[in-house]
Amino acid sequence: MERRAPEVGVAEAIDRVLAAESEAAAAIAAAGREAEAAIEAARGRRRQILETARRRATRLHARAQDRLRRDLEAVGGGEPARETDLESLRALAHAAVENLATRLTSDEHGPS
Repeated sequence: MERRAPEVGVAEAIDRVLAAESEAAAAIAAAGREAEAAIEAARGRRRQILETARRRATRLHARAQDRLRRDLEAVGGGEPARETDLESLRALAHAAVENLATRLTSDEHGPS
């Protein structure tokens, strides 16, 4: 029966450890590449979502401005009022502030 020197067994064990370490390093590197790819895909998706949100917000803003312009024209007949005096505006503003203050400090949350 042939006996192996202890050094041979130690060398084989070291080789197995080095091979396992190499496999683990390769697996870690592959996982890192997959993670980077996933991160880049997520960044691309985020850019798409942000661009879509910007386009939608721009369209909504434009529509709101157009509707506000049309509503103001409808309320004012398309022309600013010429007969509005400063005291009437102050009284109207004062009444609006009073109404708002009452609504904000009231326990009731329904329309007044």
